[in-house]
Amino acid sequence: MSVAALSQVQSIAERLIVFLLSQVVERCFQEEALFLLHPRTERLKLLWSEGEAVGFYSVKHKGVLCDDWSGRCYLLPVLDTVLVRRSRRRRGFGLKMLQDFCSSFATEEFVGLSTPLSVSMLAVCRTFLQQHHEHRERLYEVEAPGAWSQRRNIWLNIQLRDSSTGDTEDTRDTEDTRDTEDT
Repeated sequence: MSVAALSQVQSIAERLIVFLLSQVVERCFQEEALFLLHPRTERLKLLWSEGEAVGFYSVKHKGVLCDDWSGRCYLLPVLDTVLVRRSRRRRGFGLKMLQDFCSSFATEEFVGLSTPLSVSMLAVCRTFLQQHHEHRERLYEVEAPGAWSQRRNIWLNIQLRDSSTGDTEDTRDTEDTRDTEDT
């Protein structure tokens, strides 16, 4: 994998790059999520590799309003959007962004990922949690605002899904190497 670096989006030009990546360069197909414009209250990070913007992620901060009408605020930091350019997938960039998100909120007891998780993102989570056991109890799939009734532990869901399909640990470890590089 080439050297990749994440940088916080601060300028209008960088916000324009995020917009172009999500709306123009990587136009969504039917099976992929449609990305909305990101409000200024969201933290955005761009992923650069070899001088090229190859992806980004956005975060809904704890305490930020979920919407303009309900008055509810996020109860934990939430990784809301992750995008890696199709031409740059299967190189570990999704894993790098998830690691960066978790380390950015190391002092938080729990962190979340917006529901629903794509198949690719679920595979990235599996690999991440296999490598970082310390995050298994703190990483949740969440619906806004992230109350306990709106959280599902990602590691537990992976284990339940695998037990229902009959996958074994050895099989998952082998398959993960191929699957997780998708994002």
